[in-house]
Amino acid sequence: MRNSKLAGMAAAAALLALTGVALPARAQIGPPPGRVDIYTDMPQADPGDDPANWSARRNVAESRRYEQLTRTNPAFRASRIRQECGPITEPALYDQCVASFY
Repeated sequence: MRNSKLAGMAAAAALLALTGVALPARAQIGPPPGRVDIYTDMPQADPGDDPANWSARRNVAESRRYEQLTRTNPAFRASRIRQECGPITEPALYDQCVASFY
C-alpha cells in the first residue's frame, strides 16, 4: 500500500513538473494547431453584409436597438464614442462626432 501511494505521489509530482514546463514552452510556439489569427486593416465582412442574409425588418430592429442603447446606456454610448470618434485627431471633427451621440 505504501509503495502504491508513493508511486501515485511520484506520478502526480512528475505530471505537475511536466505541466509547469510544457505550458510556457507551448505559449512560445504560437497558436494551437488548426487556429489561424489574421490581422488586417482591410474592411471585414459581417454575415449580415451578405445580401442573401439581409433583412430590412431585422435591419430596422437592430437600428432601433442601437439608438435606444446609445440614448439610455451611458457605458454603451461611451464605448461607441471611443470606438468611432477616438481615431479623429481634428478637434472640431471630434467634437462633432461626440455631439452626434447626444
